Amino acid sequence: MTGSEDALFITSNYSRILARELHLQERELQRLLQGTGLPQQVLLPGDTTRLSGAQQLRIIQNARLIDDTPELGLQLGRQLRPTTHGPIGYLALSSPDLITAVQSLRDFLPLRIAIVELGVAQSGGWIKCELRIRMAAPDDEKRMLLECFALLLQSLVESILGRPLEEARFEFEFDAPAYRTVYPEYFHSPTRFSCRKSQLLLPAALARTANAAGDPASYGLARDLCRQLLEQVPAASLSMTDRVRRLLLSVPPGSSDEESVARSLFVTRRTLARRLKMEGSGYREIREQLLAELAARHLRESAFSVEAIAALLGYHDSANFRRAFRRWYGLSPRAFRNCRDSPNIATG
Repeated sequence: MTGSEDALFITSNYSRILARELHLQERELQRLLQGTGLPQQVLLPGDTTRLSGAQQLRIIQNARLIDDTPELGLQLGRQLRPTTHGPIGYLALSSPDLITAVQSLRDFLPLRIAIVELGVAQSGGWIKCELRIRMAAPDDEKRMLLECFALLLQSLVESILGRPLEEARFEFEFDAPAYRTVYPEYFHSPTRFSCRKSQLLLPAALARTANAAGDPASYGLARDLCRQLLEQVPAASLSMTDRVRRLLLSVPPGSSDEESVARSLFVTRRTLARRLKMEGSGYREIREQLLAELAARHLRESAFSVEAIAALLGYHDSANFRRAFRRWYGLSPRAFRNCRDSPNIATG
C-alpha cells in the first residue's frame, strides 16, 4: 500500500456502473452505499464526487452482499468499455497507436482512479503492463479490482486494434478462483494465476499498431468540444433534463438510446418520460437539441467534412444527417458553414 484509503480516491462513475450491473432501481441504491456516509446522489449521472478508497471497498463489499455471483468482478469489468465512460473512451479514439494509448492510460489514471496504478515497460519482446492496487484490500475485493482493471485494459487495447486481443497473456498474483473456467468468456488471451505480479503482456510488435478507430485528430477535437459543453451544465443540478444532457455528453454521440439512459438513471423508461414531461421536456427533444448544437459548433469551429461530422455524431448515413440539419436550421450544412451570420442553435 502506498497511501491511506482516505488519501486515495476513485470517481463515482465506476460505482454507478456497478449499480447498473446489479440492476438496482432508485429505491435500492442506498443498499449499495450503506456504511459509506455517501448520499444517493453520487450514483446519479453527472455527479463528480471522489470516493475514498475505504468508501469504494465498502461499496464493493455491499455489492457482493446484494449479488453473491462469484464472477461479479468479471461481469463488472466487461462493462468498462471505452465507450461507456467519456474520458477513457475519447482517450482511446484520439491515440495514434497502441503504445501511445497505453501510455496515455497510464498517465490518465491518477486523475480519475488513484486507487490503481499502471506500470508500462518494454523488455524481452513484450510490453509489460503491470496492474497495481495502491491500497490494502481483502483478497476477494482485491481480486475483483484486478479483474476489472485487466478487462478495462483489454477493452482499450482492442479498441485500438479493432479486433479481439488473442496473442497476449494475462498474469494474476492471486490463486486461480473457483470460477476460473469462465475466464475465457471474458479474457481473449490466455490467463495464468499465482504469478509474482498482475500484468498484461503484449507482444512488442504491436506497439506501433495504428489506431483502427479512425481519424485520431477528429476524435480529439470532438472530445474537447463535449468537455466544453459538459462544463456548462450544472453538476449539482437536480433537474432530470440536465442529468440526461450530462449523460449524453459524457459518451460518444449515438452510443446511447432512451432505454439505456433510463437504466443509467436507475428508473424505467416510462418514469424518465414522465419526469421529463413535468419539466416541459422530453428525451428526443434533449437529444435533438444536443446534436444540433454539436453539429453547428463543428461546422463553425472545425474544417471537418460534412461526412466526418455526420460520423462523429453517430449518423451512419450522411444523407440522414443532412436532412436532420435542414430540419434544425432550415438550410444545408454547407450553406450554414458558408453563411457568416449562421442561425442560432436550435431549441427544439
